[in-house]
Amino acid sequence: MNVKDFGARGDGATDDTAALSHAIQRGDGHLVFPRGDYLISRPLHIPLQLHGRIAIDGSGGTARLIMTGPGPALHLAGTHRRTADPSHFAEAEWQRERMPTIANIEILGRHVEADGVRIDGVMQPTLCGVLIRRCRHGIHLSNRDRNVVLDSCHVYNNSGVGVFFDRVNLHQTNIHGCHISYNLQGGIKIAGSEIRNLQITGNDIEYNYNLKAPESADVLFDCRDGTVREGTIVSNTIQAVRSPGGANIRFLGAKDHPNAVGLFAITGNLLGSQTRVLDLHACRGVTITGNSIYSGYEQAVWIEDSEHVVVGSNTIDHNPEYRGTSTDQVVLRNSRNVNLTGLTLQHTREATQPVTTSVEVTGCENVNITGCQIVNARVRGISVADSSVVRIADCTIRGKEGDKSYRAPLAVTGRSRQLMIVNNFLGRGSDGAFKMPAEMGTMAGNIEL
Repeated sequence: MNVKDFGARGDGATDDTAALSHAIQRGDGHLVFPRGDYLISRPLHIPLQLHGRIAIDGSGGTARLIMTGPGPALHLAGTHRRTADPSHFAEAEWQRERMPTIANIEILGRHVEADGVRIDGVMQPTLCGVLIRRCRHGIHLSNRDRNVVLDSCHVYNNSGVGVFFDRVNLHQTNIHGCHISYNLQGGIKIAGSEIRNLQITGNDIEYNYNLKAPESADVLFDCRDGTVREGTIVSNTIQAVRSPGGANIRFLGAKDHPNAVGLFAITGNLLGSQTRVLDLHACRGVTITGNSIYSGYEQAVWIEDSEHVVVGSNTIDHNPEYRGTSTDQVVLRNSRNVNLTGLTLQHTREATQPVTTSVEVTGCENVNITGCQIVNARVRGISVADSSVVRIADCTIRGKEGDKSYRAPLAVTGRSRQLMIVNNFLGRGSDGAFKMPAEMGTMAGNIEL
């Protein structure tokens, strides 16, 4: 039904809150917003149990909701409190609440606490072709939801978080084909939640940072209070601008809960142009492969207090179109059961800050570094400190020709033991030929360049 049939004006001047609320309560469930600017001063609350199945249609994107008060412009509220198992749904939920749809509409905030869409207690909410800008949070998920689909949306230039999983219990989420950019408090953020089966695929997630904040992240899973497992971050472009405490992707687990965040594949993405590109803490079961990683201004990859991690077949480089320094260092600390394999790490820019090694392994156990190329290494190629059961094999490690700061392909220090360094090409540095104390392990089949 046409919302203008209920008295909405859509002239950008009249407060249409009452008319639109009336259309939600008395309409047939298919609310069509013709071209226009619809001012609202309080949230359009939609309790699905009362109003039944609903679809909000912005006429191909020509309609705009302008939120002039605090809270969400649209608030979808359901009653589902169990899982996505078909047996866990009451028939009334299927009849009245399933798959509320918001499509092809713009939501514009004109209040510092205006939000775009809030969703809680809802099964199968589907947002498609929605533009949300100049709000606080764009899409705010809370309490308990199931089977969420965000498709072809633009969440742009908001003061808070683009897509905010805020203390929500949510399984089965697909975020696909969206632009999530210029949101000051993060692009996609999870905090204090229980999340399972999260697919973030084919999106452009860019420039979600704040130079005035102590830290920023385009994608942040904060599991120090909560858990996030079973998902993918695949085929996205995720990039930003160097900012304090910045990361393109940051996972924060809990040291006393080794499974708080993990079982994730980060694959086939373009990632870069931030203080750290990948920043992983207390994670388990993460696979990072097939990515193009560039311009980690302080580190490209930082992995700490983690286990069962694979970093393989990625390129770590710089973007020649962007000026400035870079570092692109890989750091592995206090972790175990880690494979670094098939990396091509090529330093072609001056370092942003002093670096003593291209790849650092400190306080680790059961680490394989195999089949990697570390070209134009920074001072040293790989340093191993206070680590055990470390294998460095089939790698090429060399400095930049004529670089007097390049000292050695490898450095082994501290209480390191049970090391195996075999079948590598090792570029000689100013420290001379690399030699490892016999009590630390074995060297064989290496060729000095």
